[in-house]
Amino acid sequence: MASKTIFILLFNFLSSQLLHFSEAETWVKAGYWYAYGEFPVQDIDSALFTHLLCAFAEVNPSTYQLFIPSASEQDFSTFTSIVKRKNPSVKTLLSVWNGISETGKSITGEKVNDSVLSSMISESSKRKSFIDSSMKTARRYGFHGIDLSWP
Repeated sequence: MASKTIFILLFNFLSSQLLHFSEAETWVKAGYWYAYGEFPVQDIDSALFTHLLCAFAEVNPSTYQLFIPSASEQDFSTFTSIVKRKNPSVKTLLSVWNGISETGKSITGEKVNDSVLSSMISESSKRKSFIDSSMKTARRYGFHGIDLSWP
């Protein structure tokens, strides 16, 4: 009988804690938008999301600086302002990617050294160049931060 009472008390305690926890939870609802795709940014229902990622910025393999490919610069420059019209509280992130592992090519079709991001991790001077240029680029285009996508 005592074990049954302890079980009920424990169950009630845990249930109340779980209920309290679930009420306090804030879910991240993220979406990815691919600048080279056929889905226009204007058609994104940003009210459904807390975070939207715009893909993809690239890393220059010589300078380790982040850059927006010229073919998609217009899309990146208007992304944040367009999605914020429907949801002013949505956070936009600039997604950084460095090639397709199957083809070894970047989004623009150029050959990519897929060790660029890995190399930056091990050398602080390369990281500094990447971080400085990432912050500058994200701010220039109105993004709240960056997201790294490894090949």
